[in-house]
Amino acid sequence: MPDDCPSNFAKYAEQFHDPGSGGPLNLPFQRPKEACRRFISNVVDSAIESLASKIVDLDLARLFTNTLPNTLDTTIQSTKCINSTDCNPLSFVITGDIHAMWLRDSANQLLPYIDYVNQDISLKRLFLGLIYMQASFIKIDPYANAFNEPSSMATSTDFPGIEGAYSKEVFERKWEIDSLASFLGFSYQYWNATGDASFVQSNDWMDAVEVVIQTIHEQQEPTFNEQTGYPMESYYRFSQSTDRPTESQFLNGIGQAVKRTGLVKSLFRPSDDATVYPFFIPGNAFMSVGLSRAAQLVHQNNPSNNQRLTNMAKEMDNLSKEIRDAIYKYAITDVPDYGKVFAFEVDGYGSKLIIDDANIPSLLSLSMLGFVEADDPIYQNTRKLVLSKDNPYYFSGTRAGGLSGIGGPHVGLNYAWPMSQIVRILTSSDDNEIIEALGIIIRSTDGTGFIHESVNVYDDDGSNFTRPWFAWVNGLFGQAILKLSKERPHLLFDRRYVDHK
Repeated sequence: MPDDCPSNFAKYAEQFHDPGSGGPLNLPFQRPKEACRRFISNVVDSAIESLASKIVDLDLARLFTNTLPNTLDTTIQSTKCINSTDCNPLSFVITGDIHAMWLRDSANQLLPYIDYVNQDISLKRLFLGLIYMQASFIKIDPYANAFNEPSSMATSTDFPGIEGAYSKEVFERKWEIDSLASFLGFSYQYWNATGDASFVQSNDWMDAVEVVIQTIHEQQEPTFNEQTGYPMESYYRFSQSTDRPTESQFLNGIGQAVKRTGLVKSLFRPSDDATVYPFFIPGNAFMSVGLSRAAQLVHQNNPSNNQRLTNMAKEMDNLSKEIRDAIYKYAITDVPDYGKVFAFEVDGYGSKLIIDDANIPSLLSLSMLGFVEADDPIYQNTRKLVLSKDNPYYFSGTRAGGLSGIGGPHVGLNYAWPMSQIVRILTSSDDNEIIEALGIIIRSTDGTGFIHESVNVYDDDGSNFTRPWFAWVNGLFGQAILKLSKERPHLLFDRRYVDHK
């Protein structure tokens, strides 16, 4: 990288860079110059330029231009064999302002570019490299959620050694069910878009999938032996000294007691906060979908009837159904004024937590993830609840003309996550709702031209937002705009529908 490239993109992201958008908010142009970009796809850049030129709202066009390429511009930390077919590629994708790769985040960071992989061989290899990278990490430790850059791939000294990392390979070892579900889902989506199933026959991928299956079985175990009633040895525990209860777990790290239900324990949420009850329902729903799709991938790409693959696919099908059935048996409850809704977390004994958290997978995202249809009555009841004050983590305030959204305990009260407004767009068929959400998102950037982790909904003495450089949410916003351009183009291209003043 040239010497004048940003050494700290988080600081760069908070500064104004010309030219301004020319819209009411005059949002800055925040892409680094081409020589400073971590990965360049001319196909993606052309798509951005073409679509942005048609968006009539200048601030919305600029926000799209800044956000969609943010992962490629800034977080492709290192790669191997991207430009060669003689070896399996590897892609290490950092989350943004933290120099580590989350399994969940990295998959979501690349997915907004899925429609372009067949037009750009290097981009396609970048996707394939993430599959192999995630497979190698899962084999190292399936209970870890985030990993350090392999020393063999390190190309930069921009970031010093990570203080507090769990080990040389593992950055953080929080068991989050969606980490493994993301690997399965990303593998399927890559194959579904490209037809390339070359990785399925590789030992690396098969080994990783078998580890996923084994980990699921381990986390389906109850707390107590069903014959003797004696507490069983736990396969995983997480306990540490901390002043934040969300950074540790109950009962010396094993989590609250659960019954055998067919559900899978997850001691942490996608926010990296501890669960209250270990059966995290959005994560289980995501895993059910991921298992089913991965089974389909294997079923359709096993021409020689490899017994190992056959057994793998059968087991994933069975687990997917078992988890889905358990969700409908244990995680649906009646709530006054809403009717039947999905609970956020349960324990199998009857305890249910009725909230939602902004991070994906969430209850709000269930239709987006493919677990239910958007018009499913239980989902619609749930959606109505979580986007209301009856969800204790739904915040609405007066700052910036009115900001609102779902938050969570990770940042604290009155900090809404714009991610929830993006998911609201992606799960809505109502023009007025989508327009309202777009306005909230545009006003939430505090003039930076990027989407943040969370935003303060009130004018008070607190900070206005957290994390100026959060690539996942930037890409997700770009993904939403791409979807609208195909399904509801009038909301972007017809001025009569655009008003966020």
